[in-house]
This record gives sequence, structure tokens and C-alpha cells, in this order.
Amino acid sequence: PSQIIIAIKKIFQADEIKHNKIGSQYAEFTAEISREIFSSPNWEGWMNIYKQISRWSLRLDEINDDTLMQMHFIENRNSNAEFADYVVKNYKEWLNSDDRPTLSFDLISKYVIPQLEMNSPVYFIVLDCMRLDQYYVLEPFLNELFDVQTDLYYSILPTATPYSRNAIFSGLLPNDIAKNFPEYWVESSDLDNSRNRNEHQLLEAHIEDMGYRLEKSKYIKIFNIEEGTYVLRKIDNWVNEKLVVLVYNFLDLLAHHRSRSQILKETIPDESALRAFTKHWFLHSTLYSALKMISKQKATVIITTDHGSIRVNRASQLIGDKETTTTIRYKQGKNLSYNEKHAFCMKNPQEYGLPVRNIVDNYVFAKDDYYFVYPNMFHQYQKQFNGTFQHGGISMEEMILPVAICSPKK
Repeated sequence: PSQIIIAIKKIFQADEIKHNKIGSQYAEFTAEISREIFSSPNWEGWMNIYKQISRWSLRLDEINDDTLMQMHFIENRNSNAEFADYVVKNYKEWLNSDDRPTLSFDLISKYVIPQLEMNSPVYFIVLDCMRLDQYYVLEPFLNELFDVQTDLYYSILPTATPYSRNAIFSGLLPNDIAKNFPEYWVESSDLDNSRNRNEHQLLEAHIEDMGYRLEKSKYIKIFNIEEGTYVLRKIDNWVNEKLVVLVYNFLDLLAHHRSRSQILKETIPDESALRAFTKHWFLHSTLYSALKMISKQKATVIITTDHGSIRVNRASQLIGDKETTTTIRYKQGKNLSYNEKHAFCMKNPQEYGLPVRNIVDNYVFAKDDYYFVYPNMFHQYQKQFNGTFQHGGISMEEMILPVAICSPKK
């Protein structure tokens, strides 16, 4: 019995030493982040800051220390406030400058075309609504299958599928899509999903415009297990295809359904639970099975996302009219009244590459972890949306995103 007691004491002492060590390291991390933010980081600096924050999120998941987790939440919120101010000051300039980060509309030309030109078969896989910390959960499993290089890029605004994902496939800003392909851009607040029905056509037009001759490409959206199983049946037949595009919508569907489902809210109450759920899903998904099969082919796999999401915790009043869009992280409409401390307004949207329905339309974006509610439905919306994962606005989680270049193992 005495030996058992001694062994138990050693275990507790080891845990205490580990906690104290991580606590000390975390204090050093927060001090370093504060110094970096004080030095006015550029877009690359902000990528590095968010990369560190995301890595620490995973480390803290392992020890489950409530005090450190709360400190991390505050550190992340404070960093996001500074990040939002940085984006507001610099976003417009990015769109008109070569000195800028890789943006949504750069992805195909920067990552896909060079692989095609090297005569390498390419699988371009988009996981809709994947945050960087969610990607870091998947990264070890990708490393087992491929040689992986991970880059980061910035989503355009709004950080929402009709805008950001169409920009990826078309190589264009949304306003240019609306001008050049009006039949693909239906201007209606009720038809957001319809705007993404023509991604394959936009992609092929973009590749042709880049001067690359591609006879044909495969493009498949996966919403459910049946469509995922279809991909598994077809992969061996695609071994000689030049380009296969797979769009997986599970993570986006999860974020949207969570706001409507009490069971999902209880299952995924916070970011740590979201990461754990993402890992569980991936390991049992048809996507993971597909990647195992693809790893046996001599193909390059590029895995990315169109936008991330943020858990919103603070309601901000906004007044619009019946034509105002219904999204809660960004609004498009006229005569919008909002709290300027909580939001950023694009008063000339076309200068930011965004289409308008009429000349007086503006776009307003929620910053940090705010979300928009109407005064007459304030408490109802607050009850429904507080603590849910949303996207469309300005935050590191929504904008700073992974691109994984997965090459065959040597």
C-alpha cells in the first residue's frame, strides 16, 4: 500500500510540475504576443500571431486548465480587436497593391496552376468553413499520408461562401464576377446558395484565362455520406485526371445547424469541443478514406477552405429595412444604423470589389466576436445566436486560413 501511495504522489507531483511549466510558458507567450502587437505587425505578422494562438489552443486542450483557458480566451479577444482595426485600415489597399497577402482569388493561380504546369495530377479539396485550429487537429493525420507544406492566406470580405468561395474558383472579386458572369450572380438576399451553383464553370473560365489548356476537370460537392461514398468508388478511375475538385460542406453545415440545435449546442459548447468534434468526424469520414486512397496515387493534393468561423458572444444592435440581408455577421442594405465601435462599414462597396443592388447600398461587417441583432428582436436573437459559430465578419478565425500542399511521400 505504501508503494501505491508513493506512486500516486509522484503522478500528482508530475502533473503539478507539468501544469506549472505550461503556465510559465503561457505567460511568456502572452508577453511575446503583446510585444508583437505593440510593434504594429503587418499582414505577415498577424499570420504569425494567429498561428501561435491556434497552436496554443491545441496545447491547452491537452491539459484542460480552466484558468489558462479563460486567459487564452481573453488574449484571443484582445488580439482580435487589434486585428480588426488593422484590417479596416489596410483591406482596401490590399485589393489595389502587389504588397499584400495571398487572398481568396489568388489560390488557383498560386497553388493549382503551377502543379498542372509540372504535369502533376491535382486534387483540389475545399473544406467549407474550416478554422486554422481545426486544420491543426487534422494536420498530424495528413503528415502520415503525405509530405505536407502548410501556408496561410486571407479570405476576402465578406467571409461567407457566396463571396469567398466564388472568388477562389473564379480568380475574381465578387463585383467582377457579377459584371463578367451576371448569369452566375443572382442578386437576392434569399438566393445565397444559388450563387455557388456555377463554381465549376467559373473555375474552368479562370484556368482558361490563365492560359492553361485543360481539356476537362472533375468537380464534385459532398454534402452527405452517399456523395462521399460515390467519391470513394470513383477515385481509382481518376488516376489519370489532370484536376479533380472536391468540396466538402460538413464543417459549414455543422456551424449552421449548431445554432438551431440544442443537442449540438450542448455537444459543442466551445472551441475546444469544436476541435474535438472535428477530429472525431475526420477520422470516421469518407474524406479521410479518400485521402488514404489518393496517397497511393502520384498526385498532389491541395487542401484549403473558403472561410473560418468565430464563436459570437456579444450582440450589437443594427437597424435596417426589409431589404437588408438576414446574415448576422455582415449586412448589405441601405440606411443601415449600427454601433461604429462594433462594426466596419464599406460606404462605397464597389471600391472594395463588392457588387451592390442599388447605388445607396452599403456593407457593414461585425468585428471581433460581435453579431448583429435588430432592436425589436434583441432578446430573441440573443438567446438564439449567443455562443454560436458564425462567419461573414472580421476576425482572425474567419480570415486567416490554411492551404496545405500535400505531395506524395518520397
